[in-house]
Amino acid sequence: MRYFLLSLFILLFTFGFSQDVQQVEVIKSDRQVSELLDEIGDQELKLDVIDLLTQPALNVGYEKINDAYSSFGADLYLNLNDISSADSWAEKISINPFYRFYFFNKTDFGGEGYFAEAFMKLSYLHYDRETWYNRSGSRSHDIMYEEIKTFDVAPGVGVGKKWVNRKGWTFEYMIGFGRYLFNNDGPEATFKGGISIGKRF
Repeated sequence: MRYFLLSLFILLFTFGFSQDVQQVEVIKSDRQVSELLDEIGDQELKLDVIDLLTQPALNVGYEKINDAYSSFGADLYLNLNDISSADSWAEKISINPFYRFYFFNKTDFGGEGYFAEAFMKLSYLHYDRETWYNRSGSRSHDIMYEEIKTFDVAPGVGVGKKWVNRKGWTFEYMIGFGRYLFNNDGPEATFKGGISIGKRF
């Protein structure tokens, strides 16, 4: 009888404890994402803080969230460096339209998580080109500097990650590379990337 009562007590305790603890599983649907987008907005303005802090340059961007899985937008880059500066990029002005695909935790707020990006950089380039030559009858080499101003197009790809909070503030980092199509004697490759802070509206 003692063992029966002990077994009954253990069974009732286990049953009662299992009634108190319930597993809750939250499933995020596309409808919930749409409601969150309505709450915090599906458009975003952002500023690249790396360009602002490391050199006199301004890089601002706009992004429109299509849904939880994709977005499109454009960045505007203004290089305020002097052309003779050692830190200056060749791009003086560039417009960078892009299209993004979001992965993994994209369904939290839509347009959030890891992403892959395809972009097209339209750049006005301004740089000094060095030409080495020998004077006739001389063994020494001389250098001629020529100032080049031109326009070029660079398709490219990049990857990154974005976070969004419930107030609509965003934080992202990305890195990407492209290749100029028409510039044969200047920079062949171009870089796109940085760390940005933005706001949904």
